[in-house]
Amino acid sequence: MNVTEVSFVAAAAAAATGKALPAIGQTPARYAGHAFETGAYAPDRPGVFVLTTQLSGRAHPIYVGESESMIVAVSAILAANPVLKRLTAGVFWKASPFALDRKHLVEELIEEYQPHFNAPSEEGKHEASSERDDWVRDPIELIARF
Repeated sequence: MNVTEVSFVAAAAAAATGKALPAIGQTPARYAGHAFETGAYAPDRPGVFVLTTQLSGRAHPIYVGESESMIVAVSAILAANPVLKRLTAGVFWKASPFALDRKHLVEELIEEYQPHFNAPSEEGKHEASSERDDWVRDPIELIARF
């Protein structure tokens, strides 16, 4: 999928679900009912961040993450993924000192916005693999089939 396709997929998903998205640079911005700040750089504090791309003047989430230092995490993610770096038009963040709160907020944002660059959760991978008819977890079951 090229950069343009990723952008249009994000826009179509947001439009289909009727989610109100903030404008690029709008502060505070609301994602899933939570207020997020924005600026040139994410702060060197623990929190949750949302990398967004601009479509029709709106900030569509393409990656959601959390870290003890948001600026370090954002810099590392963008350095490791050139496509994500090209697509990113804005960074929104919410400071949160508590790891469990950050984890729950990230899960909520990923579930609601389904950003393209977030990998599926381990539960989703397990469900997908268990749905395959030919997948056998127990060797005894495999032997019994023959």
